[in-house]
Amino acid sequence: MPQSCAASNPAIALRLQSTRPAGRVAELGSLVRLPRAMKRRAILLFIVCCQAIHVDGQELSLLGQLPELGRDWTLRNQATKKEGAYEYSWATFTNSKTGDLISFAADKYTNANRAVGSDPVRQAATDMFPGGLPRFMHDRPTGWLIADVIRFSVVTLETGVDATRKNVKAEALEYSYVYESEAHSAPNRLAHGYVLAFGDTVVFVQHTSTHVITSDDARSTVLSVLRNHPSSRPLP
Repeated sequence: MPQSCAASNPAIALRLQSTRPAGRVAELGSLVRLPRAMKRRAILLFIVCCQAIHVDGQELSLLGQLPELGRDWTLRNQATKKEGAYEYSWATFTNSKTGDLISFAADKYTNANRAVGSDPVRQAATDMFPGGLPRFMHDRPTGWLIADVIRFSVVTLETGVDATRKNVKAEALEYSYVYESEAHSAPNRLAHGYVLAFGDTVVFVQHTSTHVITSDDARSTVLSVLRNHPSSRPLP
């Protein structure tokens, strides 16, 4: 998850940690003496920092508390929409160093009983993130095809006991794909993903890269989703 501007700049973080509140008030007050253009930039930077801090702590409908991905990941876009008995949410993050994508999506059919091994959910797992971005994202690039399926099977995930002594176990659809540009205009992409089902809601998590990657990041991310999802039930 995107960290605050202070966290992404060690010098700023150290300054904030070592400065007493009175000093911070004095520094903010010094904005009055700045030229108008510099003052505008400083205010804009402050707003961006506040927005980044807000994203870290927010919950997304159907997905619950989003995992903290680290300071190199920034929120690219997100949305939630409800259409009658159908509702969906999604969010996608980009890594500033590698260009990798981690995308989240969830959709809900009210009162449906959905399972990760069912044909509709398995089909949704192949359709949800073409090229790495959620299909709900209207401005995403198109023309991505699955060129190869490396793995595609139902496995059992278990979060293990954490500091809250909460241990959650669930079935998940685990997959790995190679995406290919239909026009052959971009490098192939490797993706590792997981799908969880919580009654009438299904959650999708995928890590996509133009580089060779392992499934470790996707797995740790989906375990965090499993642990924190409002519908998760701890093992007795």
